[in-house]
Amino acid sequence: MFKLGINTWSYPKTLSLEKQIAHAAKTGFEAFEPPLTQEDLELHSKGELRKKWKAIREAAETHGIKIPSVATGLYWRYNWAIEPDKALKVLEAEAHAANTVGADLILVVPGTGVPELGYEEMIERVASSLGKAEKIVRNYGVRVGLENVWNRFLAGPLEFRMLLDKLDPDVFGAYFDAGNTLPHSLPEHWIRVLGKRIFQVHVKGFSMAELRFGIPLFGDINWKQVRRALEEIGYQGYVLAEVPPYRGDPYKAVEDTYTSLKKIFG
Repeated sequence: MFKLGINTWSYPKTLSLEKQIAHAAKTGFEAFEPPLTQEDLELHSKGELRKKWKAIREAAETHGIKIPSVATGLYWRYNWAIEPDKALKVLEAEAHAANTVGADLILVVPGTGVPELGYEEMIERVASSLGKAEKIVRNYGVRVGLENVWNRFLAGPLEFRMLLDKLDPDVFGAYFDAGNTLPHSLPEHWIRVLGKRIFQVHVKGFSMAELRFGIPLFGDINWKQVRRALEEIGYQGYVLAEVPPYRGDPYKAVEDTYTSLKKIFG
């Protein structure tokens, strides 16, 4: 039912994408999620992005692993609420990269809370800014998954759904991260509230006592409830882990994560 994948940030940054892809496939994962970087943004502006991402696609095809989505950390730098034009450029480059590798989805952080804007004003601004992106993503044939993150904004599922309700449901949905719901809420509640609006799922563990992330089955998430909630809404897409790598070995956290995911979702 569930297809298992791994995100690039589960490996050290010093490890090449080629090695990450090869290891992910060897470990048993069905999917790998690569990152759009600042360098890629510059390549896009020069019209040179496709060459790099074509090579990423070829590496995935060589190792027999899918690329269902593209992630990026650039929205922490380019905030939809206060710099929508810059965020839109990131989205266009991300959509271009996704189209090149044959991915259906791009991960987007929907703004970061700032003190100079009211909460409801932020929701309206972000919705308006994202609405301008609809034509771009349609042209590239991809969808947008808005991720719940620790961004001082949209901290609960009802607020998150409020934003999604202002956007086209065929284009915009939730990229739900189970680990990011703690410590302030429960992932199973999010899943049931967002329902069919969930396009894709990220997972990682979170310890309330230590206030840190880890591989699934580490920490306090009730994974039986998470799985049950996903089954209730009929989710059958990819479950991609985004976990911190171990310092002592570049691969072991990914391997342990695969074992955990098979235990939870297998």
